Amino acid sequence: MRIPSPADLKATLAKLRERFAASSGNTVTAFTELADQLQRNPAAPEVLDAVRRELHRLHGTAGSYGFHEASRIAGALEMVAVKWAADPTLDLARRGAVLRQFARAVAAALATTPQAEESPLANRLLLVELSDAIAAPLVTEGMQRGYFVERVGAAALQELLDAGLPQVVIAAAGVPVSVPEDLPLVLLQEGEVEVAPHSVRARVVDARTDPREVLLIAESLAAHTGMAGANILVVDDDPAMLDLLRAIGESAGMFMVTLPDADRLAEALVEHRPALLLMDIGLPGVDGLAATRQLREDRRFVELPLVLVSANSDAETRAAAFAAGADDFQSKPVVAAEVTRRIARLLELHRQRLLSRGVHPATGLPLPGRTARLFDEALRAASGADAPHALALLRPREAIDGRHRSATWHRECTALASELQSGGGVIGFSDESSLVLFLPLSGDAMAARLAPLAEAAGREASSWCAGVVELGVGGDPDARRLTRAAEEAWTAARDASVAVHRWADADALIAPDVILVEDDEALADLVSYALSARGLTYQVFRTGPAALEGLRHLRVHGRRPVVLLDVDLPGLDGFSLFERLRVDRPGVYQVVFLSVRSSEADQLRALRAGALDYIAKPVSLRVLMAKISVWRAQDRAS
Repeated sequence: MRIPSPADLKATLAKLRERFAASSGNTVTAFTELADQLQRNPAAPEVLDAVRRELHRLHGTAGSYGFHEASRIAGALEMVAVKWAADPTLDLARRGAVLRQFARAVAAALATTPQAEESPLANRLLLVELSDAIAAPLVTEGMQRGYFVERVGAAALQELLDAGLPQVVIAAAGVPVSVPEDLPLVLLQEGEVEVAPHSVRARVVDARTDPREVLLIAESLAAHTGMAGANILVVDDDPAMLDLLRAIGESAGMFMVTLPDADRLAEALVEHRPALLLMDIGLPGVDGLAATRQLREDRRFVELPLVLVSANSDAETRAAAFAAGADDFQSKPVVAAEVTRRIARLLELHRQRLLSRGVHPATGLPLPGRTARLFDEALRAASGADAPHALALLRPREAIDGRHRSATWHRECTALASELQSGGGVIGFSDESSLVLFLPLSGDAMAARLAPLAEAAGREASSWCAGVVELGVGGDPDARRLTRAAEEAWTAARDASVAVHRWADADALIAPDVILVEDDEALADLVSYALSARGLTYQVFRTGPAALEGLRHLRVHGRRPVVLLDVDLPGLDGFSLFERLRVDRPGVYQVVFLSVRSSEADQLRALRAGALDYIAKPVSLRVLMAKISVWRAQDRAS
């Protein structure tokens, strides 16, 4: 279970693609049954209406998932179905046969690999010989990240490689795959059989790993180097050598911290949290070998990448360096290309080692999949505890855009974990921008510890706030309810411009950032996932009447939520719903229509009534998310 998103994001990532594939199969079956009904009674209004609604749903959703051919033919037949309803004699004898032909054509279209909107080779992801169950969530995750995803067999791989190298290949372990040495390759392993990686830029990953983490590993392999932005600590008693290593590191984009001896080494490691330590052996006082042995006995630094440096490069010195616990040895005089190559290799190996265990490379905190498992275990244990526990959601007040802001937030998360982890509990990421804490504290105690930290961060580059909800003694261990409450409390904190907010009953009615009114469950899940991945809060309504009731009562202050509104809704259509909102809650929401009805008349009707925008389905998630960012920024500015 994913936390703290209102939706179970982990299950969504794993099942989203499978769910759509299953519902598509049901849709094809439904079209076949409707074809039989049309054959018996081709003018039945209820059958024609059912045909139009199924075509309408498939037209909008299939394209959003990448099945553009299925979307196109559904849209074409939808127009025909509208004409059938208007003209009782049109194609009367052929309606059943036409719909049956369509069912066969759409089944074939849905059986193909979904296509992205663009297919540049540099952004292509190949999935080789993966089963449907493993490939489906990877296709969804890859599409969301903007990849052109293709599923291929091993026999067809070489032909595709000859056309141009993709960004990364993910293949089933054990399948004979031949790729260039420098092409990133992730091998998904099932079972207990050990599989050796093909090359330095290949990694073996458990096939059960969360798809987001698999793509993170793949992207890290594709990055070639992890040096840029890395903190490197250099310890050497020679000032000239310190200056030289600083110049070499900074020319490669690294941040270099230097020390003349190892006397305060442990304190410097805690203060600066370097990604790698470069240390001379011949130091005054505590020499490099002794310092290395001390570090390897400290659990905080046992995995820190460490390179020992010495002017003595004989076999005995090298052997002593590795025996002490060094990961590599660098001889003096140093050569810039050699030093940077060693650093890049060690950083990459360390990153992949952490990722394979579900640990964030930059912070050492659990990634979403591991956080979810730890939270579930802790929640079960807390349900029988004699003391209260509190769940807190921490997130920047504004969405993280750009590598610099992301790095700043990650440094803040590392500092927070160091400050708060002493009492036990779970601290980890629930998505790319959210840190969750589940600690054995009361709600008041959690808020008291977080408030001064949040206020201090507000004076720096990383401004965040927190939502807190308490699981009392003997409380119900309902993860979904707790995470939803933490999300609502965070929204209340952000809207009220306070550092920490404890959840109260009234928070259940606070409007989220985005409200999605969509009766197509598959499309709603896809958009919900994209919103969660960007750290936006949201709520979904499936029918017009339910949406009207909810939108009437949600509490809105200080900002106007975006309402993504489908036109063709059960119970109350989108245009009618919008008219009711204009009367009941004028100016409260920013309404954007989403519809396959893309005629000029429909668009003008919506815009003239005051809608912010009108977006035709199928929906491009990248375009939609970009527009939401612009709309929210404009609303803040106004």
